[in-house]
Formats: sequence, C-alpha cells, structure tokens
Amino acid sequence: MIKWFNVKDRNGVASLYANNITLNTTAMYPLDTAFKVQVGMDDKNNIIVMPLTKEVVESGKLDECCLLKIEFHKSFARISSVQLLKQISEVLRIQLSNKPVQYETRWDSVENVLIIQTGDK
Repeated sequence: MIKWFNVKDRNGVASLYANNITLNTTAMYPLDTAFKVQVGMDDKNNIIVMPLTKEVVESGKLDECCLLKIEFHKSFARISSVQLLKQISEVLRIQLSNKPVQYETRWDSVENVLIIQTGDK
C-alpha cells in the first residue's frame, strides 16, 4: 500500500519581524482567498489569524480597526503592522527585529483559522 504525501498536511512557518508577519507557502495556502484578516491571541498565547472574505468585511459588522491587510506574493504572504507586532512582542516577551523569529503554524479547519504556535500547544 502506498501513502501519498499531501502538501496540505505539512506545518507551515510564520516568521515574526518587528514590522510584519511573513507566512511561507504552506502557511499562506489556506488564506489565499482572504480579502483581509483579523489577528488575535488565544488563551495559550498562540497567534490566531482569521481570514475574512470581502463580503464579511464590507458588511460593516466588524470593527475596521481590527482588520488587517494581507499581501500575497508567489511564495509568501505578509501581514504588516508595527503596532500589532509591538503588542505581540510584549505579550510573548520576545524581542523582534529585522532578524526573524520563526514558529510553526497549523490550520484549524474546524475554527477556520491559522494558528501560529507561539504558546502552549
């Protein structure tokens, strides 16, 4: 019996810099249809990225201050916000700079969110 490898089953990588979160191809794959994203933290201090469709964003039901632009490139995606990364670095008690701090990611298909595993698993 042959078990074929599936790219979707791999964990992605998120690189945290002082001014952005960069997601590798595997991490960005489930977000590729997002118009914008919301970024938060769970009770285990994992970073949560929720993709939002254009319809949800334009519905007016969400606070515009909580919506972030996500830029897609051929081999990576980027969420840029100095203020966001400052808040994340304070919560995680890590120093962010031009050199990346990398974490594995995983897609939660039940909650429809990307989890950047910065906290307890």
